[in-house]
Amino acid sequence: MIKKITTTLGLSAVLSVALALPASAGTVIWDMPNEYPSTSVQGEGDKYFGVQLKKTSKGEIEIAHHFGGALGLKSKDQLDAVGDGAVVLANTFIPPLGGVDPIFLLSSLPFLSSNTEEAKTLYDVAKPEYQRVLAKYNQKLLYASPWPSSGLWGKEALTNNEAVNNLKMRTYDANGTKVFRNAGSSPIQLSWADIVPQLSTGGIDGVLTSIEAGLSGSFNDYVSHFTALNYDSTINLITMNLDTWNGLSPELQQAVTAAATETEAHVWNNTSNVVQEAYAAGREKGLTIVEDVPTNFRSELQSAAQPVIQEWVKKMGPKGEELLSQYRAAVAKKVASN
Repeated sequence: MIKKITTTLGLSAVLSVALALPASAGTVIWDMPNEYPSTSVQGEGDKYFGVQLKKTSKGEIEIAHHFGGALGLKSKDQLDAVGDGAVVLANTFIPPLGGVDPIFLLSSLPFLSSNTEEAKTLYDVAKPEYQRVLAKYNQKLLYASPWPSSGLWGKEALTNNEAVNNLKMRTYDANGTKVFRNAGSSPIQLSWADIVPQLSTGGIDGVLTSIEAGLSGSFNDYVSHFTALNYDSTINLITMNLDTWNGLSPELQQAVTAAATETEAHVWNNTSNVVQEAYAAGREKGLTIVEDVPTNFRSELQSAAQPVIQEWVKKMGPKGEELLSQYRAAVAKKVASN
């Protein structure tokens, strides 16, 4: 008999479809939503985790993936969905959760981490804080999955103040909205599913996101340029319901941990390849990729970002300054050792 470890808090009509999924006798199926497409770096990571978990659990646990918001859940909804047990697992883009706790805005602090190595250092420093906050919401942190650094998608190269002045653009969290408003743009915070409808109707002319994410969403059908600002290097967190975790045998807990550890190493090690492949694919599709961003423009954006960083530190209290100090010291140590 197939055991289904989900409840039906507002999702019964959708989740019941998964009951028809084939599985071996005694197999447990865990639903795992992800707001992003299966072809995105996050979707590919989820599929890798599913393969690893089936292997480490010797077929006792399988994942039913639900990509592209198929369960009607956006990232900001998934914290409660996992905590309440509506789904066992979720891959969640965390900046939209900044209103829940400011720690979720750490990875999107502008110009703090500009590449994958720095993003991993920042995550490692903050991991205990993520674990502490997630435990309050009845879930366990399994691993983190990175995005390539963010830039601006637009109809032209966005490399100076004049180009971004009054630009109608999408941001993904409060940090980005404030930074680009300070820079004179007209930003609006949109979830992933709302971007293409806004691009296609002229509601927005620019999008803050990574090269890889934009290609997975076919933004190149609507705009012609990607400006590589290296604005930030955000992360998704893959979490699971804590009650489900506590109900697992020690052997299955070990299986989940092993699969998560293997997947985390894979997704972080693969990010540089993802960027280069995305650049090649974008150019092949006719996208103009602007890598040489004027220093003075970047400096102006960094100035616009300073009040946002200071506001975040104030909201976090002493822990905020402590995390930033630990991160900067770790980065400096790595630079000195190279």
